[in-house]
Amino acid sequence: MLEQPESPKWNTPTKFLVALATLAVIGGLVVYFNNLIGPVLACFILTYLLSPLVGWFAKRIGSWGAAVGLTYGLLVVIMVGVVAGAGFAIERQIEGLIIFLIDISRDLPGALVAAFNATYEIAGFTFTLRDSNLLPIAQQILSAIQPVLGQTGAFATNFASGTASAVAWLAFVLLVSFYIMIDFPRILPSLERALPPGYGSDVRRLARDLGPIWNAYLRGQVTLALVIGVMVSVGMTAAGVQFGPALGIVSFLLEFIPYIGPTLAALTGVLIAFFQGGNIYGLNQLTYAIVILVLYIVLQQIQGNVFYPRIMGQNLGLHPATILVGALLMAQLLGFVGILLAAPLLATVGLFGGYIYAKLFDLDPFPEKPPPPPPATRRGLTVPAQLRALFERRRAIPPPPPREPDGS
Repeated sequence: MLEQPESPKWNTPTKFLVALATLAVIGGLVVYFNNLIGPVLACFILTYLLSPLVGWFAKRIGSWGAAVGLTYGLLVVIMVGVVAGAGFAIERQIEGLIIFLIDISRDLPGALVAAFNATYEIAGFTFTLRDSNLLPIAQQILSAIQPVLGQTGAFATNFASGTASAVAWLAFVLLVSFYIMIDFPRILPSLERALPPGYGSDVRRLARDLGPIWNAYLRGQVTLALVIGVMVSVGMTAAGVQFGPALGIVSFLLEFIPYIGPTLAALTGVLIAFFQGGNIYGLNQLTYAIVILVLYIVLQQIQGNVFYPRIMGQNLGLHPATILVGALLMAQLLGFVGILLAAPLLATVGLFGGYIYAKLFDLDPFPEKPPPPPPATRRGLTVPAQLRALFERRRAIPPPPPREPDGS
């Protein structure tokens, strides 16, 4: 029996050309099928978000497959229940908000001039904005935001026409996520077996470092968005602002846009309050808009200083400008899913980029890390932390020496 000849090994130029051709093919596929990237990533996001719940069920049931079926069955029941119970009301709220914004965009120039000519009374003081120099500034701001408001009609049309497509994509995401979750415990071992010998420990180390990145942002950011969405919905409804639940949905969605999103959500609510034509407290429109602006600031401060440190737990170590630019680039490539994933994807690229850099220059890819930073806060120290620091500083001051008794 003749021995089979040994397969020839590739030399370095061949390896380089094959690697370059592979990257070119992958890049072409990404560009050609870019409309599928968002739904596919959404499948992995849903799998990652539901994995702790599936694990919790699996420990009690004793079967991973049964836990997966139970989790996704409950998810479908909840989604159908929400759509059947509140879907029509939510749709009416969103539709009313869009129509209101369209009307504002048409009448905004005249309404702005009327608002500056009106007489206001706040805390016993009567004044008008006509004598101030703010009208030209307001008109310049108006010229910038009016085209955005005017596009809400096109957005509403696209939203209505894409409802059936959205339902189909949702079913696709649920189905693919279900099958990924079935094999979720076997993904990492399969990846280790597919790599060359000796790289298993590197894969495990990279997977361990990836965990805090995605735990710190994805689950945390979704939870924070839900918190601010519920607070805004309840707060705006209690304050008498029209379309309060829809404004909560707007705050939930815009929370994923770093730094700019919460500001846009607050401006939307203030705009609705100013032009809605009346309120349950009998305040004039300017006073009422100021009250709503203060309420938004208070709610965002509560979310940023109370919930943020407890939910996020740590920062990703990314500069705010880097996150913002990354969110804009990802939005062009992946849409809303890109905005959602901008920060953790940038941190992931940094992690793998550092590993590749270390391997290229024969450095240690896993050096000793500095001690972890203190718990994250969105706006510096929280108020309790400030008081505690002040108390500790006062306690550290030595008491004054006892006074010498007077000799007289």
